[in-house]
Amino acid sequence: MAVVVCPWCQSEIPQEEGAEPEKWCPVCENELGGYRTLRVGLGDSGDEDEEEEEEAAGSTADREDLSWAEEGGLIDHNEALLRFEETVEKLLDEQDTVPACPQCQEYMLEAGEAAAAPGSFRPRVSKMLGQALLTAPFSFTVYVCPSCFTVQYSLSEQARGEIARRLSQVEVRGGKRATRS
Repeated sequence: MAVVVCPWCQSEIPQEEGAEPEKWCPVCENELGGYRTLRVGLGDSGDEDEEEEEEAAGSTADREDLSWAEEGGLIDHNEALLRFEETVEKLLDEQDTVPACPQCQEYMLEAGEAAAAPGSFRPRVSKMLGQALLTAPFSFTVYVCPSCFTVQYSLSEQARGEIARRLSQVEVRGGKRATRS
């Protein structure tokens, strides 16, 4: 049984004989098999290692050609991911409010503002209030999570004030409502 030591987190990953080696570390999820990977054989005789090295020497040039292509793609992917993360950080720094995503708890990006027109929003009229909690037109801010792409809405300050005003005008006494004038 061979053991691969992850160059990033130093975890020992056992490899079954005849099984294809792991390409990614199950602990830190970094690439294995790159230029820093160390393979250690446990319980193997030195003769078998020499034979494997001789067999592998013939195809080393082929693997080097392939590994450069794979590494180039991986480098491009990592650079794109880094640029993505840097852009997200800069956008978050510009925002006044940075809510957390309800799904994954990552910070959400402010995508813009939307408005609800009177014809596109049908308010619910509460029996207790005797009026709608929120009436159109109103606006709300749209947030998007850069990790799981969940969308969240937040009412504008003006709409929040309107809701607070309506709720503060109602007094509840003995199960009946009384509206202040």
